[in-house]
Amino acid sequence: MSDQDFPIALVFPPQGHFTQPYLALPCIQAWLRAHGFSNTRLHDANIEAYDALLSRRGLERARQRARERLPLARFAARQELRFSELEGFRASAEQAVAADGLVESVEDAKRVLRGERFWDVEQYLPAVRTLYQSLRLVSAAHSPSQLTPHNFTTAYGIEHSDQVLAAIADERALPFWDYYVEELLPRLVAQRPRLLGLSIIYGSQLVPGLALARLVKRALPDCHVTAGGGFLAYIGKKLLHARGADGEPAFAGVLDSLVFHEGEAPMLALALALERGEPLHGIGSLSWYERGGGATRVVENAPGHPIRLDDAPLPDFDGLPLDKYFSPELVIPYDVNRGCYYGECTFCTLPTVIGPGYRTRRAATIAEQVVALTRKHGARHVNFITDCMPPGMLSDLPDELIRREAGITWWADARVEPKAYTEAGARKLYASGCRKLLFGFETATPRLLKLMQKGQSLRATLEVADNCARAGISVTFYAMVGFPTETREEARATLEVLLANKHSVREVSLQTFHIDEIAETYHRPEAFGIRILPAAGDLSLYHDYEAESGMTQSEAAAMFEEIMTALRREYPLFSGDHIHFFMQKSHYFLHLARGTTPDQFADACARRTRDKLALGARDDLCVRDGLALVELAHSWAEAVRRLGTSAARAIRPDFLTGRYVEGAREAAQRELGSLPRARRVLAWAPG
Repeated sequence: MSDQDFPIALVFPPQGHFTQPYLALPCIQAWLRAHGFSNTRLHDANIEAYDALLSRRGLERARQRARERLPLARFAARQELRFSELEGFRASAEQAVAADGLVESVEDAKRVLRGERFWDVEQYLPAVRTLYQSLRLVSAAHSPSQLTPHNFTTAYGIEHSDQVLAAIADERALPFWDYYVEELLPRLVAQRPRLLGLSIIYGSQLVPGLALARLVKRALPDCHVTAGGGFLAYIGKKLLHARGADGEPAFAGVLDSLVFHEGEAPMLALALALERGEPLHGIGSLSWYERGGGATRVVENAPGHPIRLDDAPLPDFDGLPLDKYFSPELVIPYDVNRGCYYGECTFCTLPTVIGPGYRTRRAATIAEQVVALTRKHGARHVNFITDCMPPGMLSDLPDELIRREAGITWWADARVEPKAYTEAGARKLYASGCRKLLFGFETATPRLLKLMQKGQSLRATLEVADNCARAGISVTFYAMVGFPTETREEARATLEVLLANKHSVREVSLQTFHIDEIAETYHRPEAFGIRILPAAGDLSLYHDYEAESGMTQSEAAAMFEEIMTALRREYPLFSGDHIHFFMQKSHYFLHLARGTTPDQFADACARRTRDKLALGARDDLCVRDGLALVELAHSWAEAVRRLGTSAARAIRPDFLTGRYVEGAREAAQRELGSLPRARRVLAWAPG
């Protein structure tokens, strides 16, 4: 059989970031094509779905559905609105006043982000706000589902297999359904792949990805549907073993197999076995459904051998709509290594799920391939995908990039290595094109750093940040609140250190601590003074816990809000709407790559914030074009305020875990009460 007779489709489903392509599937496509499967096609369903939803046609459809599902008249005669009705009221009011204007402005907003007007902050920020508001309209059309640039949730919990099964069949809950049925599925049916692979990296992709798998299995029953990716590395075996009401594997009608860890070798072996009609038992890192004798059982193959990264071909982005990403210039992802050379942090599980082991490419290979990639695609910017670059690479890679006159700018995650990030080392990194580095800072408390086994000191971390800042490299710190036994005082001490060093640390990516079933904190809870509570569902990854000392989980959540409030107040890039530069992945980096220094960018943000605060009433005020008004029977502003409280946010799935908190809605109703009748007028203007 010719490989042309064995088509393969690789799909990245919604929801992920929309500013640059993801790397896994281009690596797998390159591997498959290099080994004879030239009829392999990539489909970035994430960016294509966003582009379809955020279009004039997409918003016209959303406007019609939102008005049918959430008519404003439903709330007009009510004397008061219960807390459970506030989200619907807010969405109804917003679509009533803004939908027409968003339909008219959304296409131009995309053009701003993709073109030269991106660089003008007074055009960029209104365009970003337009896209955010447009996604609120899309969400209203599928309420209570919510789609943002950073997440997707439904009314169904992803910790329970029965709810996931219900979600993937509920087209009203899925904003992507029309795109699937009208665009992607016909394209796949025309290709008729024998093998379809889904990359599910995030929990926000689970329901959209499995919904697509379900549609494909119904349209192409002979197509073998497999999936892999970071999120499934955590919960994939639970998914395969989940049982339906009939006692049979719940997802056997949706999937045929799952690939664990890296996908190149398993996908090639799977394609060869399917092409030849051979059994699947010998394929490393594959788990699958074996059907026969009227029953279906789960088979878990042994782990496979990792590939040698230097043998991997150039990642192949052919087939991706590179002009559709919401950025003016392409940022190409490229993996320097896989796994973590340190691998000791007690809270971290990434080295385990990426697995197996730690491997890196040679600096010469990286430089050679990066130069080839950027020249092939006419790009100048690279996101090096790595948990942390080893110290030797921090010297060798810049040397290779400089020697080859690569002419690129780049950003990456990094580990604090004082001997590598000296003043001279940081200057060489900058000369090679480095403009932004993200370090695992975690906490300012030495006791907690030791408990985390970070292998770094506060003094060394701040010294590394200062050296990078002096070289012109923007520094981001990953920080954590709520690690077991952390006290409020220790968390506030971390905040004080962050505020005192905002001259060198430009951004802080803050998370609350969560326990998953792979981390050392889960397997040795007594060492961390915690008691693990039972899993909430049969697909649960994260667990609640009780701490012997320090903050409780709810206290840590409140401390998160306290720290974020202070960062929003004090960090220029976090002030007001400037936080959009931080939230849109590569957008801040692109300004650095264009020649703006971190100091210049921070000063511009601070100056703009001061200017806005200084604005007062003027004699020349006039009504803006496109201003829309709608009369309301209740206060939209008060509804928004209540929905922004910590009690209200607790009813939505956690951003990281996707979990619903049991009893949160009832607690919010008790705390926040009902919204009384109050006649108001809501105004909206484009941007």
